[in-house]
Amino acid sequence: MKGGLSQMLSVGDILRRDAKLYGKKIGLIDGDKRFSYAELNHRVNRLANGLIRSGLEKGSKVAVMANNCHEFVEAYFAIAKAGLTIVPVSARLSPEEMSYIIDHSDASVLIYQGAFQKSVEGIRKDIPQVQHYLCIRKGGQGGNDDYESFLQEFTEDEPKTQDALNENDMVMIMYTSGATGKPKGVMTSHRNIMANTMTHSFENRIVPEDITLLVMPLYHNGGLWPTMVFFYRGGRVILLESFEVETVLNLVEKEKVTFLNLVPTTLIRLIAHPDLGKYNLDSLRTIMYAGAPIALNKIREAMQKLGEHRFYTGLGSTEASGSMLSLHNRDHALEGPMAEKLPSVGRDSVNVEVRVVDAQGRDVATGEVGEIIARGDNIAMGYWKMPEETAEMFREGWLHTGDMAKVDRDGYVYIVDRKKDMIISGGENISSKEVEDVIFRHPAVREAAVIGVPDEEWGESVKAIVALKPGSKATEQEIIDFCKDFLSSFKKPKSVDFLEELPKNPAGKIHKAGLREIYWRGRERQI
Repeated sequence: MKGGLSQMLSVGDILRRDAKLYGKKIGLIDGDKRFSYAELNHRVNRLANGLIRSGLEKGSKVAVMANNCHEFVEAYFAIAKAGLTIVPVSARLSPEEMSYIIDHSDASVLIYQGAFQKSVEGIRKDIPQVQHYLCIRKGGQGGNDDYESFLQEFTEDEPKTQDALNENDMVMIMYTSGATGKPKGVMTSHRNIMANTMTHSFENRIVPEDITLLVMPLYHNGGLWPTMVFFYRGGRVILLESFEVETVLNLVEKEKVTFLNLVPTTLIRLIAHPDLGKYNLDSLRTIMYAGAPIALNKIREAMQKLGEHRFYTGLGSTEASGSMLSLHNRDHALEGPMAEKLPSVGRDSVNVEVRVVDAQGRDVATGEVGEIIARGDNIAMGYWKMPEETAEMFREGWLHTGDMAKVDRDGYVYIVDRKKDMIISGGENISSKEVEDVIFRHPAVREAAVIGVPDEEWGESVKAIVALKPGSKATEQEIIDFCKDFLSSFKKPKSVDFLEELPKNPAGKIHKAGLREIYWRGRERQI
């Protein structure tokens, strides 16, 4: 530990410690490859030393674009050990979105999976500041350095840069959709990630014998935090590139998985599988579901099929490095006093303070609606190169989430609305304005509003409500197809309704709350 007794361990220290305490233990499984902690640490050190020898200075940005694979995990820890900053890039983004993130972050290195060679070549002209390209699983692809060959050129000794790291050094910029349309780069320090890692370790009672099957992507916070937590506790992480129900069930049974982190979409697919009862899932202690709304009847069905006290949820965000509120296994009940808590997102997570406040920053009374704000060592540093947005969201040490909620007499928090114009579908944040801006490009569109509506599989789906120009014509499919040319597939509208005139509030603005109310009316949850 560096810098005195008050200095936290850094992200890279997690793996160094694992190699010391659990060197021969299998810590990571990727398909048919199994890595002991010692082997993994050696590979990470080689990459870290290679990045340093490439001339990168402390704080330099390294973008990583890949599906779940051991190389992605290695990149996280190597970049942290080298004193650099990782910029995870979702492979689901459109070329325009990819190039914006890489360019905006000032990344000078791009590590990418060979499967995305075509995408990388397509955006190369738009990211001139990238000086070095490193290709994972090259597979005969030409033009850029091969990851494995690169590793072999450098020593597996611990990089010297770790000695100069401070807990407040930035280690990651993770981009999230912004309510204003442009993605926002959340600046996260070693301290932020380590604090959230410890919070989840306590909240989920993780021990070295625990095993997680990682189905959430590593470029998303939902894939990052379980990896950090299980490595922090010396557990085991099994990587899965994509979610297939039978593959998940087989691996849980075969590998004796104890922890699953799912979005509601994948949980619903899991419990709908006709052969669910044929698999031995006794090892599963915790099934976490979060990242998007879920209908209460679906979580009740899951509890009936798999056991009510196996489930865990809460409220988190990229800006909080993960957790803020937690609804524990013990809080999940189908009957009795706790059954009424099921619609909530729980109470304050360990080492996090949460309040629900009015517009003047005063705590609201029981049952009244206010905004959720939170503070703790897990709260991020702000937004990269966005001082105005940072000043709005991070005020006097408190993160203002934009989530509107009520608190009951026992301190359980119930979300009722979003202050921010955001849709959460299948665990992905989607900016309504970003989709609206694209729809407005269509020559027939006069007005447009984009909202999230209930969806049994995705939690929310994107709906566009459109008013056409006089004399103009357009169909639902035409609007959807038009959006495909400018947006990632998951952001395009799933449905389009047409009105002659969109409703307005007294100020003349489109009355989105009224539009949303039409589709959410009668639901136990309003988002």
